[in-house]
Amino acid sequence: MSRATAASRAPRGARGACPSMGPGGARVATRRLAAVLPALCMAALWLSAFMPAVGAPAAGAPAAGTPAATPESRTAAIPDPTNAAMPMLAVEDIQAGMEGVARTVFEGSSLEEFRVEILGVLRNAIGPQQDLILARLHGEKVEFTGVVSGMSGSPVYVEGKLIGALSYRLGSFAKEAIAGITPIADMLKLAGPKPAAMGSRGPDLLGRFLASQAGEDTAMPAPGGAAMAAGGGAPGSLQPIGVPLVCSGCDPGVLRYYAPIFEAFGLEPAAGGGMAQGPADLPLLPGTPIGGALVTGDLSVVGIGTLTHIDHTRVFAFGHPLLGTGPMEMPMTQAQVLVTFASAAASFKIANSTPPVGTIVQDGMTAIVGEVGRTAPTIPVSIRVSSPAGGREFRYNILRNRAWSPVLLALTTSNSLIRTTEFDAAATLALRARIGIEGYPAVTFEDLYSGTNPGQPVHTTLANDAGGLFNLLYNNRFEEPRVRSADLEVDMLETSQVASIKSLRAARTEVRPGEGLTVTAVLSLYRGREWEETWNVVLPEDTRPGDTEILVGSGPAIDGLDRRMLERQVAQASGLSDLVRLISRQRRSRTLYLRMSRRAPTAIVRSEVLPDLPLSIFSVFNNPRLSADTTLMGEAPILEVPKDLDVVVVGGRRISLRVK
Repeated sequence: MSRATAASRAPRGARGACPSMGPGGARVATRRLAAVLPALCMAALWLSAFMPAVGAPAAGAPAAGTPAATPESRTAAIPDPTNAAMPMLAVEDIQAGMEGVARTVFEGSSLEEFRVEILGVLRNAIGPQQDLILARLHGEKVEFTGVVSGMSGSPVYVEGKLIGALSYRLGSFAKEAIAGITPIADMLKLAGPKPAAMGSRGPDLLGRFLASQAGEDTAMPAPGGAAMAAGGGAPGSLQPIGVPLVCSGCDPGVLRYYAPIFEAFGLEPAAGGGMAQGPADLPLLPGTPIGGALVTGDLSVVGIGTLTHIDHTRVFAFGHPLLGTGPMEMPMTQAQVLVTFASAAASFKIANSTPPVGTIVQDGMTAIVGEVGRTAPTIPVSIRVSSPAGGREFRYNILRNRAWSPVLLALTTSNSLIRTTEFDAAATLALRARIGIEGYPAVTFEDLYSGTNPGQPVHTTLANDAGGLFNLLYNNRFEEPRVRSADLEVDMLETSQVASIKSLRAARTEVRPGEGLTVTAVLSLYRGREWEETWNVVLPEDTRPGDTEILVGSGPAIDGLDRRMLERQVAQASGLSDLVRLISRQRRSRTLYLRMSRRAPTAIVRSEVLPDLPLSIFSVFNNPRLSADTTLMGEAPILEVPKDLDVVVVGGRRISLRVK
């Protein structure tokens, strides 16, 4: 299509309007001068293309580093976008039929403008007393791509005044570029100083995700006021514009596995993009891309949107939540848009993120707010992977957030393993984890992992255990732990070392208190030999007569039987020190446990197990006033003896004997 043809087909007040006209004047001129307008448009387009080519900018041309004004933006002059006193138009003054311009970056370092036609105001569309301006977008690119994921926050100006940010779209597969605009006044309400609160416990995102993966009826938690996944919701419903989650260095399989967690918050994970080594080509200006970094380092995970308004060192962006966490401290980056990929379902931007330039301090319903030059505290993570062929060490900095830090630790751990050249899905992995918490002893954990579950590869099993351990400590209800570091060492063993228990026997079926007893388990190695493991145990002198059960099994097998007890111990913990102590007692899959137990009154009081209680004491604990701190059970452990092995044990066996 020629420029003359494009201009002749442009909607009212589009390209070529005289610079002296406001939007209203342009509409009148369009009606009266329809016959001569194509010629005027052609002349204006020719001049705008020719003048820069000869290096003679017109008077009043923008300075270097600011976007050149397009013909359609000349209908109303836009003040300096870095000026905190930017004139703004209240939502009460918005009328259907008004026209303005919006700014965004479609590709490279070109800050481009397109025309916006106001359709009206949707009252209480975002929430009580939070309106949304509805608009139709015009322009060659935006009409081709539609509303683009990553466009959230693109500033919109009417009569030279800022009215808000593009932030919502109408469903998927839209035939018109219809967008919702969050009023700038609602975005600025988040400007007040609010501390990054950590007092309340965050949702257990990783735990609920793993429960849903295991087939349990547990839905992912919906973010408070945050975005739904792009493309979700009823047809024609307003939904926040999607946020491209650019993951540089991510394995597609790992990202696909954890994607449901991010998608529940309106993030659109995509392996690709990258981390730019230097600053962005454009300075921080309204309309330029901006991001929130969940992970930086040898892997980067950044949500990309657009900057709306600058007030000195404070910036406002997105027009809707990123994660919906409220007060927070997240590294803020810029981005370099490589290309805008057009799609009938939902177009999106592909970008590289830059090193952090500040900190996002607010993540609210109507905007994210950042402070330029401020450094966000993060959690340093070190993952060293060793194999017979050598070793590699990966370093990351993950977002410091109760709900998200465990997810990000699991993702980076899983990705580190599978991105190692020597990784073998059939190998056995040995994990040594150390979490440093200020004011507490270092929390350590060791175990072996092997691919025993076809539905969950070994690297995700190990990563989820590491994330779950971190979640128990960091997302506690007592205090904000000051995590200094999380260090993981993983050794790759050459072959799969998995064993199952074939049989279990005791030397006698009757025994007296104080006597010894030999118990033998026969184990079978996967595609290998059989061997026996033997325990010589002595029954305690105070063991009461009656039927007794002997159970031999792996740590996960016994934990599965003790699930209710473990949950109650965690629930009744009185502080972070109790959780640290419980983790130090955690059973392992590389250890074979022999446990003897009997039917007897037992109570769990503040995470401590009190077995074999007299009925008088048991009845006291049964008092309803103590029920919050006490759990009553009908089985009492007599003894438990661990035996460390060099293999991963699966399952368990049990037998019965009688104590005389």
